[in-house]
Amino acid sequence: MLRKSILVLIILVGLATIATLFINPLRYSRQDIKTCFDDAGGLQAGASIRIAGVDVGSVRSVRADPQNKNCPAEIEMAVSTTYEIRIPKDSITRIETEGILSGVYLSIDTTHASGAPIENYGYLKGESRKPTLSLEEQLKAADFLIGLIQQTREAGTRAPEDGGPLPHQPVR
Repeated sequence: MLRKSILVLIILVGLATIATLFINPLRYSRQDIKTCFDDAGGLQAGASIRIAGVDVGSVRSVRADPQNKNCPAEIEMAVSTTYEIRIPKDSITRIETEGILSGVYLSIDTTHASGAPIENYGYLKGESRKPTLSLEEQLKAADFLIGLIQQTREAGTRAPEDGGPLPHQPVR
């Protein structure tokens, strides 16, 4: 008899817990949104999505569709927060770099947006980032500048062969 009472009590507690979750579920906001870019810039599934520097979700997929001239790179993202978030449908998405050697993330800029909230599976406008030099190109440019600095220093320490003024001295 005691075993049956305990079993009934355990089942009742379990059912009460499940009923509570259905009646008052854990509140969170989840929204699937899409955007398009001419160039995905190395963005990969799993990359962060940020609004005002705050992580609000992740990239679900990045697909190339070269046949679609309006959307050659389609990005699906899942915005998921523990609070309700309403993203204006006139917000702009950008692919940003975390640092020189770090990965990329997707930024949603809402600073100038004032439209109604975007619907689930709606499209946000994607704004291509300004072209940047690759790491290899940046290193070549730095090497070139270092070479110029060294040449300038060497030229300043020895007299010109034509007897003229040194490069850093004014001409009189």
